[in-house]
Amino acid sequence: MAFYENKVEHFGGSLVLFQRNLAVAVPNAASHRKPAWYMRLKIGGRAGYITRSTKLTNYEDAYEFAKGELFRLQQAARLGHSLTEFTFEQHWNDWYDRNIKNKAWSESRQKWHKNYAARYFRPYFSDKDGKSLLLNDITPTIAMSYWDWRISYWDTDEGKRLQEYNPKRRGAKTRKTANVSRTPAVKTLLMEQSALNQIFYDAFERGRMQQTFKMKTPSKQRAPNRRAGFDALEYVTLVRNLRSYRDCVGPFADTRVNSWHKLQRHQMYYFVQFLANTGLRVGEARAMCWGDVKFDVDIDGRDEKLAEIRVSSATKKGQQRYVQSQPSANQHLKKWLEITPFKKKSDLVWFGQIQKNATKPKPFQDLNKSFQAILRRIPYQERAEGLLRDADGGKRSLYSLRHTYATLRLEKGDVSVYDLSLNMGCKVQQIESHYSHVASRQRRHEITKVKGVNPKAKTESKPMTSSERLLSLFESGKISEDGLLKLLERFDENGA
Repeated sequence: MAFYENKVEHFGGSLVLFQRNLAVAVPNAASHRKPAWYMRLKIGGRAGYITRSTKLTNYEDAYEFAKGELFRLQQAARLGHSLTEFTFEQHWNDWYDRNIKNKAWSESRQKWHKNYAARYFRPYFSDKDGKSLLLNDITPTIAMSYWDWRISYWDTDEGKRLQEYNPKRRGAKTRKTANVSRTPAVKTLLMEQSALNQIFYDAFERGRMQQTFKMKTPSKQRAPNRRAGFDALEYVTLVRNLRSYRDCVGPFADTRVNSWHKLQRHQMYYFVQFLANTGLRVGEARAMCWGDVKFDVDIDGRDEKLAEIRVSSATKKGQQRYVQSQPSANQHLKKWLEITPFKKKSDLVWFGQIQKNATKPKPFQDLNKSFQAILRRIPYQERAEGLLRDADGGKRSLYSLRHTYATLRLEKGDVSVYDLSLNMGCKVQQIESHYSHVASRQRRHEITKVKGVNPKAKTESKPMTSSERLLSLFESGKISEDGLLKLLERFDENGA
């Protein structure tokens, strides 16, 4: 008999241990290993049997294991848990499909979950043979060890091989993955933490896991950090050089630029200033159509006018909001509208390439690489990579313009933290934790005040340059940003 061999019943037939006759089951094998014990469990109130291998060859060990499984599954049945063992991969596929069906994520978020599961989650929650782990075999210790593995992933042999050869880049000039970050950013790890917690809690709610736990990134990695931004002088330097980039002159002179590339240079010029004067996220600006823009909105008590931008609910925060721009953004958008060939209300404000046989362009995919290449070519205080990195070595990106917007608004003191958080679509706590350095500057008078010293007393100080005087006027609110840029054109100092 091939199936039941050495059959032994326990607990009135609720637990049956048996072996398989390997000589009959696999007759062509030259030799056979010692047979393992199998268990057949009958759970009260449930139809059918649960038959699994104990993977043990010693009878006493197999009996203890099978008895523990019987009691565990009986308890699971009483609690309404699933008796079917799910692997991490099986549950992830089901969880992902349900969220897609329920339209819980944007297209970009769907892509993020799919890519990160393929690259990190599935490989880690698998055994040495590549077989996905059972959910109930994933202990808190195994789960928390994920962070050690993940943080050092690109220094492992597998990670190094992927950097050297990327099969998705077949036919490209280089097959290397050079833009991968060897150490994941704090924000990246927090996003992974959130995704894994959702996956495991969903498994627990559906009775597929009999314990629940919370994933937490290492405390050092969870410390709040502030991305690199531009200070006022750096931003002015950036805009001046972007003007050269737009007009193909100076360090950006190029006689081979065709009309389409010239249009893209104009777009970059206006796009950068738009982000720095609205605080929008890149993804929010990417989804903008001209119908979302309301020009020349009046400001109480001022002659200047602003633009009001409707942010679609299809973007990151999942809810519609209206953003009030700085007056200069209103002017930049109007000038860009005159230049762009796509002016209809349904046309994208900022766009990418036009596909063959298409009449309208698609949303841009990634302007960040072009922006960072421009920053490298802008000379600034003899830094090796120009404006690409801040004084602490932090790498700048288009997202840095959002931080620049917040920093300049807070430094001028013309907006409250609450109003700024509403306009930027984030929490007050985020503003306070990320921009505490601005509060120190705003309070420098109180911080440095000495008792008994006349603050108006004249002291000898180093004369300010023309640029520094203009920046002082700008920070005090006496001149506008547009006025600052125009005046600084007359005082273009080397290294400024």
